Amino acid sequence: MTTDRPVVREIITKAVCGKGTYKYQRSIDLEIPVKHKIIQVLGNFVSNSAIDEAAIVDKPFQGEAIQVKGHYDVHVWYAYDQETCAAKTTVTFIEFIPLNKFGKKVISNQQASAKIIEKPRCRKAYVKNIGEKTVIRVEIEQLMAAEVLGLTKVKVGVLPPAADSSETVQGRELTAPMAVEASAVSPVKNYYFDLKYDEDLPEDDDDYDY
Repeated sequence: MTTDRPVVREIITKAVCGKGTYKYQRSIDLEIPVKHKIIQVLGNFVSNSAIDEAAIVDKPFQGEAIQVKGHYDVHVWYAYDQETCAAKTTVTFIEFIPLNKFGKKVISNQQASAKIIEKPRCRKAYVKNIGEKTVIRVEIEQLMAAEVLGLTKVKVGVLPPAADSSETVQGRELTAPMAVEASAVSPVKNYYFDLKYDEDLPEDDDDYDY
């Protein structure tokens, strides 16, 4: 076993250089026609959530962050004047996820990616009057995560090759076994067994010596 210390070298490899998570909340207003009076919210849900783009940006006084663009649909079911109706709107969003970087030796080819950890959901939905119009305000929350891949320098230890301690073993050449003819093999004797049923066996074994 070698006792040499490993040689430390720097290599360039592609690795995760930073990560971040962000939970945001926003309010969405769905405008209701003026003729709909005495409104009551019956239900709501969010569908078709997706991320369209992720990119690294430099925000003033905050450093690098990941800009995430995406969209989702908000559905609201409500009642008015003994009638029911459904409203839908498509929301496009731009959010910035703070980035925690691992080290500072990122060389080039940085690539940002983002994913949805928790799908957007409605925390609350209620009727609100804004001036002369009536809206249903829906409070949305969502959790996203992002990471950055890039070429970076890392230090690795390189061990020297182990010494070859194998020895040459001398021996004789092996030959294949000789073929034996079938006629030279002695036949196997036939053996017969006398099988007994349970009722043919003695009832008490104490009379027999083993």
